[in-house]
Formats: sequence, structure tokens, C-alpha cells
Amino acid sequence: MRVLLSKISRKDLFEFLKIKNNAKSILDLSKKINIPKSTLGEWLYNLKRYTPFKLIPPEIRTQMEILDSKKDNWGSIEGGKKAYQIIVRKYGIKEIKKRQSNGGRRSILKIRKQIYSPLPLINNKLFLEFYGVLMGGGWIGKYLWKKKTIRLIGLSGNLNLDRDFFLYLQKNIKSLFNRNAYLKEKPSSNCAELQFSSTILFKFLSEDLNFPIGKKVNLEINKKISCSGFKVLKHVIRGIFDTDGSFYFDKTPTNNPYPCISIQMKSPILIKQINDALVGQGFKTIYRRDKNMVTLKGKIQLNKWMAKIGSSNSRHLNKIYKCLGSSVDRIRPS
Repeated sequence: MRVLLSKISRKDLFEFLKIKNNAKSILDLSKKINIPKSTLGEWLYNLKRYTPFKLIPPEIRTQMEILDSKKDNWGSIEGGKKAYQIIVRKYGIKEIKKRQSNGGRRSILKIRKQIYSPLPLINNKLFLEFYGVLMGGGWIGKYLWKKKTIRLIGLSGNLNLDRDFFLYLQKNIKSLFNRNAYLKEKPSSNCAELQFSSTILFKFLSEDLNFPIGKKVNLEINKKISCSGFKVLKHVIRGIFDTDGSFYFDKTPTNNPYPCISIQMKSPILIKQINDALVGQGFKTIYRRDKNMVTLKGKIQLNKWMAKIGSSNSRHLNKIYKCLGSSVDRIRPS
């Protein structure tokens, strides 16, 4: 669908897009969202030009003044102009704008109802993994824009090493929440972020699961999940490992390095929860309370980790497969 925006809404839309994409100009924005500068210029400055509705981020759609809307395959522009003028002469411009405004609001409410799919239950494997990823390398935050509260959910990682993992997460976010997560790249710092907005999910995370808004202080796995047993908890641990964990070889005096899996975070309660869960499953852990770190050493522990928990991040998997060779099944644990 394409919409005809008012002059003010056009400016508001492009200001928001520049802020969201960290762009300084229309040229910079065109490079970051892969749309020609000339096309963006038409959408911004040509008041008769219709703009693709999907270009408008969901979080500001209700604030846009939509004068008219058309399907993507609507007829010729000239024919549309003539028909519009006839209707204006018959009913008057004020009445037409009033009807269009009301119709636009109803259309947006209908679209919002469609995109807000029901939240997954806390025993959904992909949601639990997402929750773990959020605890390890994510955040939720809110800020004001044009007197409206915008609620964002973000996941951070390494631009080069985590690219495939981000594509995997994008697909899961679409499947779980029917949201299109935007990949924001920061080449200067070799970082990347996945960002999307969902008021329902935001409230579920902050109110039902007590996930901290802003700075992650006193982070811990919610009791609704931690008390559900290891079959549930293992998916969360996998998500945490895929973002804040590491796989490496520990040098030994005998020149026979041990493969190691380690998770270290500035969250003492969370690290203790992970350690207790692993010990409860018979893992031999090295728990460093002073460093908020839990480590597993040796191929036996690594094989056990892959059999019971696994990983979804190729950054870890490629190293682990190389270490274990054909002794490990490449399918993630169920």
C-alpha cells in the first residue's frame, strides 16, 4: 500500500528515519536503507507523490497524517487526480480530509491489530532462546519522540563474527512476534544491533518477566522460567552463551590444550543460576564468584554441553566442530 502524507508528516517521517538510522543527510540515509536518493527526495518534497506505507516505522504510524491511500497496483496518477477533484467539488475539501483522516486511523488500527500476534508461551523453545540472547547481549529501552513514548528492543553483537547469527535472530523475531527487526551496522566500532519495536512484548518482558528497562541491574532469570526445570532452562542458557559466552583452548604445561566453554557477565545472580543449573545436570564446573564466571574444561564436558545445550551461533559452532570433528551431532538439542 502507498499513502499520501501531509507536508508536516513527510518531514517528521524523514527526521525519524535519519535518527533511527544515524544518518546525517538524505544521501546518507539512502545508502543505509538502500533506496536511491532521487526516490527519497520525491517522497520527501513532492507533495503529490505517494509513499510506501512499509517505509513508515510501526512506532510512528499512528502519528502520520494520511491524506489518501492506494494499493500498490492503483491506476494512473492522472486519472486519480481527476477523480479526486470531482469528489472535492462535490463534498468540499474539509469534509474529504476529515473522512480520509478517520479512514486512515481505522486502517492503521486494523494493521496494528494484525501485526501484534499473541506472545509465545514461556515454554516456546525459540522464545526462551531469544530471552537468553536478550539477557546476554540485549536491552530494552524507551524514549520520547514528539510527545510519544517509543519502546525499543535491541540485541548487540560483533558486526563481522555475529552476522549469520543476526540473520538467524531476524528470522526468529519475525516468526515469534511478527516484527521486522532492523539491522543497524556500526563499522567504526565493528558492532551491530538488531532493533525492533513491540509494546506488547516490551510490557511482557518488563512487567511479567521483570526484565530491567535501560541498564541491566540485578539481572536474573525469572522464577517462572528458572523453576520450570532444565528442559526449559537449557534454551535460555544457550542464548546467553551465544551472546556472552566464549569457546577457547586453555594452554597447559603438557602442550595439550583443553577446550573450554566459559560465560562471564557482570551479573552475579545470573551466573550463580547458570552454575547451579549445570551442576544439577552433572556438569563439572569451575565457578569463579570473584569474576562472575563459570567455565567447563575438556572434551567430555564439551561433548556433554553440545548434547544437552548446544549453540545456534556459527561463531562458536565452527570452532567446536573443528575441535570435536565427527564426534558431535551438528543438530541443535531439542
